[in-house]
Amino acid sequence: MNHYLKASRIHVLSPLLLGFSLSACSALGSFGGESFIFEGELPADFSLKAQAEYDVADACNGRSQSKTFKTDYESAPHQYRFKIPVNYRSGLCEMQLAKVKLTINGRYGGKEWQQTYENGGLVIVDKLPEGAPAFGGDGVLAKTAVCAWWFQLSKAKSRQGQISKLLNCRGGGAYLVSAELPGRTVRLIFQANPEEKPYRDNTWIKTSKGWKPCLPKDGWQQCQNPPVFKTFEMNGQECSVYPNCTE
Repeated sequence: MNHYLKASRIHVLSPLLLGFSLSACSALGSFGGESFIFEGELPADFSLKAQAEYDVADACNGRSQSKTFKTDYESAPHQYRFKIPVNYRSGLCEMQLAKVKLTINGRYGGKEWQQTYENGGLVIVDKLPEGAPAFGGDGVLAKTAVCAWWFQLSKAKSRQGQISKLLNCRGGGAYLVSAELPGRTVRLIFQANPEEKPYRDNTWIKTSKGWKPCLPKDGWQQCQNPPVFKTFEMNGQECSVYPNCTE
């Protein structure tokens, strides 16, 4: 009789213990939650990195976390598509998307120093700022960012007098309402402006043949008046005009 009671007690308690064990294991794991799609297009010789940052959403004693998504450079225009969690469970903590940092990378040559970047971001808000675009009826928020190259003569000693460029992108981000994100699509298309401009005004003079760099005034960076032009180096050649090199 005692043996029967002991066996019955074990039989009754086992499912409870099993349930507790499964719950404990689940709490210690990392769960996927709701997500949204971040997609778009990139010009040739561009790449993109999206760093999603998460804060603890409940009373859990946890730390902020991040997840990184990125593409590689390609020699032709190409598309990107990331599935970014809006929330997920990590251990005992509920993680909530706080922001997405964007690094827009561009290259204008084959050397390491001929790569640069511009910053952008997806800003998570409770309410859209006035004038900010919202999701359409199809669940898509579509935007276009335009990136332009600004050129200058490098001041680095190792490549002084050579062309270097900076990247400037306008519209490289969006405001997103957190509660509206799950299941939606954010489409951000990056375009490259074919017209390049000097990084600083009145340091190059535009002519019918292209841009010509000029000597600065004493103690200034701006051109002398009348301008006095100088040469520069590009792709191992001595040039007088950009981007054609020779007039």
